[in-house]
Amino acid sequence: MLDEFNILICGVGGQGILTLSRIIASAVVKCGYSVRVGETLGMSQRGGIVQSFIRFGCKVFSPLIPLNGANVILALDYVEALRALKYASNKSTILLNSSFIPPISVVLGDYKAPSLDEVKSSFKSITEKVYVVNADEIALKIGLPVAANMVFLGLLSKLFPDILPSNVLREAIVENVPSRYINDNLTVFNYGLNLNLSE
Repeated sequence: MLDEFNILICGVGGQGILTLSRIIASAVVKCGYSVRVGETLGMSQRGGIVQSFIRFGCKVFSPLIPLNGANVILALDYVEALRALKYASNKSTILLNSSFIPPISVVLGDYKAPSLDEVKSSFKSITEKVYVVNADEIALKIGLPVAANMVFLGLLSKLFPDILPSNVLREAIVENVPSRYINDNLTVFNYGLNLNLSE
């Protein structure tokens, strides 16, 4: 059994981060692991900073991921990924969405947001396993624009099939998503599961 696995999900309100965390936590419990979840919330509405820490395994006692201790950093907003940089190590896998939601400081011109290439380079200086995915566009093409989180859930299963099996994640989606959205979410999840990745 796995001693410890740490996933940090970051982005802004409205991107389905808490739903994604709930699905992952539900799935790993089904796999027989203990799980601890911690959340940092800016504002619950769209635009507030959101971070979710998911720790699971046989030897997990705190919801807080130690510095340089994330196995996975998943950023639904690539600018927000920089807040998680301190949790990365040379063993981390980084998944970056290629889009971001400009905060009011950027809209007003008070702050210049870093480019995607700058964010990617920051992580590349720490780990080679950095992947960029246009998850928003994929979800939009499938017809469920708010389901970029499911693209990344599929990718997690693709990259870590023994830790996050696709069949268990599908069960967790069914249990944690409103019934009218289940089929669409499963479709987006399957797309992410079969997506070709390049670093």
